[in-house]
Amino acid sequence: MDWEKIWIDYWKEVYVFVFLRVRHKQEAEDITQETFIKAIRAEDRYLEDNVNILALLKTIARNLIIDIWRKKQKTQEPLSLEPELFLTDIGSDLEKIIEQKEQVEHALYLLNEDQRKVIVLRLLQGLSIKETAELLGKTEAFVKVIQFRAIKKVQDLMKKEFLEEALR
Repeated sequence: MDWEKIWIDYWKEVYVFVFLRVRHKQEAEDITQETFIKAIRAEDRYLEDNVNILALLKTIARNLIIDIWRKKQKTQEPLSLEPELFLTDIGSDLEKIIEQKEQVEHALYLLNEDQRKVIVLRLLQGLSIKETAELLGKTEAFVKVIQFRAIKKVQDLMKKEFLEEALR
């Protein structure tokens, strides 16, 4: 097999596949590299001409990601009962909360005014579709459609941003 050509043809697609799962550039690069190394080492197992190389590479990558997650779960240390360690845990949780808040604010910024109002009322304040419709003076169908479009818009834009970040 011509691994140089395979690398040129598929490295970016495998990298994006991995990055969308691990969300960390360096880890995605490492896993992508390891994927190709494993494929090369096991080449004799799939010398058939009709093998789908991309599917094979994605399967290897997926298995590597699963192995890494399993190792991380096994190596997590039990909680300590020392108070100063609780404070560092709270600090890291606080960082996560702040990061999530920033992501929500960014997502809301991407929406138009109607979408923003519906998402805030429905998802952040927990109002029902009926309550949201009454508050906005709109129909329930309007609220459903706006909510669906808002969520879809945020998903599409966030995915696009992750892909752009991954390819930097």
